Amino acid sequence: MRISVIDLGTNTFNLLVAEWDEDGIPKILNRSKYPTKIGKGGINKNIITEEAIARAQNAFETITEISKNLEVSKTLAFATSGIRSAENGPAFVKMLEEKYNINIEIISGEREADLIFKGTKKSIELNHETVAILDIGGGSNEIIIANNEKVFWKKSYPLGMTRLLEKFNPSDPIKKNLVKEIEEYLKSQMTDLFEALDIHSVKTLIGSSGSFDTFKQILLAKIPESNGFPTTHFEIKLKDFFHLHQVFLASNMQEREQMPGMDPVRVELIVVASIFINFLIKESGISKLFQSSFALKEGALFEYLEKNTHTPNKAQTVESKN
Repeated sequence: MRISVIDLGTNTFNLLVAEWDEDGIPKILNRSKYPTKIGKGGINKNIITEEAIARAQNAFETITEISKNLEVSKTLAFATSGIRSAENGPAFVKMLEEKYNINIEIISGEREADLIFKGTKKSIELNHETVAILDIGGGSNEIIIANNEKVFWKKSYPLGMTRLLEKFNPSDPIKKNLVKEIEEYLKSQMTDLFEALDIHSVKTLIGSSGSFDTFKQILLAKIPESNGFPTTHFEIKLKDFFHLHQVFLASNMQEREQMPGMDPVRVELIVVASIFINFLIKESGISKLFQSSFALKEGALFEYLEKNTHTPNKAQTVESKN
């Protein structure tokens, strides 16, 4: 059986196609992303612009073609913050459903956090230590405080990078006074998070996918032989993060475009993402930082497998060489 999972994010539409036997380990046949930027120009007005709709349709055309060519028999599709907060989000989803004969679930921030947690805990093995899991999106950021046995706290904040970028409209390079202004705004919006992190004595932060993937790619680009590192997760040493953070703050768009390992989709957003992560680390006293390669898509895949097959609870994936 082959299944595709589509994550209709605010910056990118993401596709995951997997194949498995009923008792086997899923084999990843396709993992791809498409820069739709559906939040651009309208996210803080709660609307998806006509230009963004056109970009999204083009991406969805490619995604459905790939799924068709790979003979997918089951599709799971999820729309997140940029769509759920838009006044024309339901109409946009209905248009895609009718045109491509597909069901798309517009999910809540809480449901999004659940799927992110399910994906992340398959990427990096949790133990009795209570950790924070952070997914930085374009429209929202999901944060989960949990260990291997229990979720203690979770919340979705409408503080995604596209929202912050359009709210503050930073210069390029960003000015120091604006960095402080963004940090003060984040502090005012997330007081309950810092209280929760303190209550649960969280010292480890796991960042899922997105901007954290970019940090990993840039750091690995500096290492000649990086094949020995795990593919599902990566420890980002704090000294390396702080160094990169300062590099991003001092850089302009053109310089970031030339950085080895930089994801083109993140060039515009990585500065505000870095400010967000840096502020969270400083404010909460985080001492360890990890990247998880799995997030919402993988969480949805494993959830479906566990409900519909005899796949063992401790599922893994095998990446196709094709």
